Amino acid sequence: SIAKQFQEGFSGASIPGIDTNSLVQAQRKNMELLMSTNQAMLAGSQALIQRQAAMLQEAIAEVTAAATKLAESGNPQEISARQVQLLQSAFEKALANSNEISGMIRATQESVASQVNHRISESLQELKETIAKVK
Repeated sequence: SIAKQFQEGFSGASIPGIDTNSLVQAQRKNMELLMSTNQAMLAGSQALIQRQAAMLQEAIAEVTAAATKLAESGNPQEISARQVQLLQSAFEKALANSNEISGMIRATQESVASQVNHRISESLQELKETIAKVK
């Protein structure tokens, strides 16, 4: 693993006043964060794709049902009224789907950003502690 290679690279190094073990541990945490955020993004992408596929299946079923209803009606006024209803329903569904997809993307981004922000704060604190030990 990369963290192991990094640790091996620093194992023989000795910098006066610097705790190289702390540096290695900080980099290990950074690599763990990178892996976990990549996993979160992958999981979010997979959920998004699955939901979009489900939305497509729902849309196909709705269009099929609507076409059947329209074919059953022979009255031009009734057909026009149903077409307007179908158009309005399709628009509302598309808007709801768009909002749902946006929410899924936002949730994934917020989760990843939160993890990164937390690690940055930790990393800065670790750096302060390392610098304080040098003085």
